[in-house]
Amino acid sequence: MSPSLKVSIKPPSSSTTPLSQSAQGLIFVIAMWLISRIVIIIAMQVLAPLYPGIPAEHPLPVPLSFTPGFVPKPSWDLFTHWDAAWYEQIVTQGYDYADDGEMHNIAFFPLFPILVRSVMALGIPFVIAGFLVNNLALLGAMILLYRWADERHGVNAARWATAVMAWCPFSLFGTVVYTEGLFLLLSTAALRAFEKQQYVRAGLWGALTTATRVTGVALIPTFFLVAWRERRPVTAYVAGLAVGLGLLAYMVYCAIHVGDPLAFVHVQKAWGTASGVNWKGWLDTFLNMFQLRFGAIKEMTKVVMVFGGVYLFWHLRSQLSRVAVIYGFCSLAIIINSGAIMSVNRYVYGIAPASLAFGLLLSRYPRWGYAIMGFFGVVLVGFTVRFSWWRFIA
Repeated sequence: MSPSLKVSIKPPSSSTTPLSQSAQGLIFVIAMWLISRIVIIIAMQVLAPLYPGIPAEHPLPVPLSFTPGFVPKPSWDLFTHWDAAWYEQIVTQGYDYADDGEMHNIAFFPLFPILVRSVMALGIPFVIAGFLVNNLALLGAMILLYRWADERHGVNAARWATAVMAWCPFSLFGTVVYTEGLFLLLSTAALRAFEKQQYVRAGLWGALTTATRVTGVALIPTFFLVAWRERRPVTAYVAGLAVGLGLLAYMVYCAIHVGDPLAFVHVQKAWGTASGVNWKGWLDTFLNMFQLRFGAIKEMTKVVMVFGGVYLFWHLRSQLSRVAVIYGFCSLAIIINSGAIMSVNRYVYGIAPASLAFGLLLSRYPRWGYAIMGFFGVVLVGFTVRFSWWRFIA
């Protein structure tokens, strides 16, 4: 008799499962990013020109490149309204400043213009370069947020957190030529690296964060408090100190070129910013919530995002990581005490753990989550159309 045939069947390697999950997560993130960006582009380039709006004659605050009687037409220029014009001035003409109470571009931090200028060196116009930098950075931020949420809370929470970042109405500023995408990418990278005790990376990403926007300084007390509370090594404190290098470098630049290391702070008075809590501004914002107009939604988002954010971080303090909670509180404290009311909703959107926290909450109540995502989408379209018509959003 012939020897019996033995067939050995090996079970599939378990190492393929994480790769499959990772690929599925990446596909989900790209889909959320791409679909939401397409919605913004259609709203801006198709719906806004068809919208029967009344041209703005003198919007407040007065934008740099505003033309009275403007009516939007499909073009790349629609991506460069409001602050984008300041970045274009920095890239093409450099920084300027005078202590005259007027607006000057020294208020805007340098990393985003540097990156845009680098892309322009390839022969790409400013608006396309700025569009690419901001949108690709937002995609990177969403990928990091998904991985961070997945590591701590699972795939379901990761998907909801990513959806929040993609569909929040203020994700508009991750597509137009602003710094939201870059700030979210760098701050998320810094927070995730510090949580994983990768202190060199945390310090590097943190320094780049403070070179992008002054609110990045919230990383410094975050790193120090977490290091103290968790008894981390000295290198954790060094990472916290390294975060300030981006801000310090810009202060040195300002001291050398305009003679005032805090010029970016002093010029803020032209935008109506004052130190301390602006109680009157918050009272007016609260009262404006109840006006029967679309703009009331914008005022409502300020109250809900700021004070709702405080509650959300407190409510989920035992579920979120200590790094996420402390950074959330520190960022909100800076925003509230800055005295600036106009753009607080956009600044809260720039707090990556806020998307993480809200996503974690919605993952427990998916029916509410779907309804909220639908509402977000409608408001996102409305905000995009208004932005295209030179209506101030945030």
